[in-house]
Amino acid sequence: MAAAVVGLTLIVPTYRRPSDLLRCLRSVQAQTLPEFEVVVVDNAADGRVEAALATFNVGARVAARYVAEPRLGLHNARHAGVRAASGEVLVFTDDDATFDPGWLEAYVRHFQAHPEMAAAGGPARPVWDAPPPAWVPAYMRTQPHMFPILSLLDPFDEFRLTRDGYFFGVNMAIRRGVLLEVGGFNPDSFGSLWLGDGESGLNRKLWQHGLLVGYVPQALVYHHVPAERMTLEYFRRRQANDGACDMYARFHDTGVPGRAGLVRTGVGIARESARDWVASVVLRGRTDPRSLRVQLRAVRAWSRLEYVWRLLGSAELRELVTRRDWLQSS
Repeated sequence: MAAAVVGLTLIVPTYRRPSDLLRCLRSVQAQTLPEFEVVVVDNAADGRVEAALATFNVGARVAARYVAEPRLGLHNARHAGVRAASGEVLVFTDDDATFDPGWLEAYVRHFQAHPEMAAAGGPARPVWDAPPPAWVPAYMRTQPHMFPILSLLDPFDEFRLTRDGYFFGVNMAIRRGVLLEVGGFNPDSFGSLWLGDGESGLNRKLWQHGLLVGYVPQALVYHHVPAERMTLEYFRRRQANDGACDMYARFHDTGVPGRAGLVRTGVGIARESARDWVASVVLRGRTDPRSLRVQLRAVRAWSRLEYVWRLLGSAELRELVTRRDWLQSS
């Protein structure tokens, strides 16, 4: 007999985007799941968000609980939501998402039917806030099932339950006990400083523990893409962030090597990437898929090298990279 789900809490971190948050919460009102809890976490708490939420809650079918988290960082906001939540299953999304009406009900149904499922994700499809330039969908077609730059995911038409399942933070669900067991989310950014690998690190921790991760195609989220994310500069910035994630993931489990080891790592990155760096100068500004691939690969490699340089100069960063449990320390 399947284990019953005690309850579900939806956690929505937000950072100074009250209009996006209200669009998200209006979509939540249409969910077919009869009962669930909503927790909104205001990161670097902003009075405008609290006021907008208070007004919204007056007529809402499902009112959202406001939690202020003054410390900047998405992992801090997510963990504040975890501490405030009462549900056994925790669902996370972003404030720039809207949802299929059966989204939460699909998660509850699959967690009930599969008590061995530790976590799950579902499709994240784009909603363009402005018509995208032609090069954006052309480049997306080179990665049709998963496009991390815009946190889009749509790999399967059927339910999957595997030990290498994957999700993005805009559409993920996890049993509360599992999240506590693995130490919560790794950090990602503190303002403009990128430290770690966020929900990618959580995926990796689930794999390391041999836990089963589901893909629920009926748990559908729409990720809104504003015009400012349809630019070469935004794509480069996302790849730079991923380069920092690469180095954090490399050293998080094995430890940061000494100065000589870091220098060897930096030299290796430079040797492997020199050709891309030269080519990216020639190709800069071109938007055909091949040229984009080279430019973005070069940006990611340069970010890796920069991260190694930061590690060489910062004992504090070296300590942060190897910290194991951010849920208890945040």
